[in-house]
Amino acid sequence: MMRLAEIQAHIGSMTELLDVVGAMRSLAGMRMQEAQRALPGIRRYADTMAAAIADTLLFVEEPAPPHRVARDALGLVLCTAEHGFVGGFNEHLLDAAAAVLKPGDTLFVLGSRGGAIAEERRMPADWLRPMPSRCAAAPETIHGLSSDLYRRVAEGAVARVEVMFARAGARETPTIARHLLLPLDLSTLEPRQARQAPLHNLDALVLQEKLIAEYVFALLTEAAVESIASENAARFAAMESAHDSVSHKLESLHHDARQARQSEITTELLDLVTGAEALSGR
Repeated sequence: MMRLAEIQAHIGSMTELLDVVGAMRSLAGMRMQEAQRALPGIRRYADTMAAAIADTLLFVEEPAPPHRVARDALGLVLCTAEHGFVGGFNEHLLDAAAAVLKPGDTLFVLGSRGGAIAEERRMPADWLRPMPSRCAAAPETIHGLSSDLYRRVAEGAVARVEVMFARAGARETPTIARHLLLPLDLSTLEPRQARQAPLHNLDALVLQEKLIAEYVFALLTEAAVESIASENAARFAAMESAHDSVSHKLESLHHDARQARQSEITTELLDLVTGAEALSGR
């Protein structure tokens, strides 16, 4: 059995670890709730853009022609975790991406930790940027991603763009969502019934292209914020499990400390009795 001083030192270390785990759990919970609160507004903006695109179908005879490409090359935007302590979060996403990607496709990765794991799996990203830790930083990151996506589409390197991200649900393991972004299927957008086409100042095709760009931006932002919520949900679950484990270990150490303290007291009493008997014998 360890000495009481050693056990008390272990208790001090485990108490500090418990405080750190608790702080990380609280931070993950706060950021998860922050992302969940932001999602309804982002979805309303996406719905507004979809409705506006539907309205343009009332005065645009033909949709804007897609860029011609030599092959059906996919540009996959993969939203992964920026930091660690998320369990198998990145592995599930990379498994799903590996099943989709083909030679010649382009992989766009948001998330430094996910990008590092992708490199280890020999599926390096053609484009890698940090995943924002806060929702407020997501629009700036998505602006940069959108610019690069459109550039590659214009160059003919990418024919279609999809986004893949984790969506947290009631279960511990998040579901993997995959959506087509470009080319946008305008036939799925039903124009609202109106007596006449809405007034517009821009050229019809230019207006439609700008609205589609805003719609894609909204969908990418929604995917990023969903990923932030899911990443922090996974981290919260991991920290919750670690908190329980450390708490149980502390209980065990406190039990050992009580036993060690009792053993030392017993030893001291025996020494006193032995000394008293020795004095009595004299």
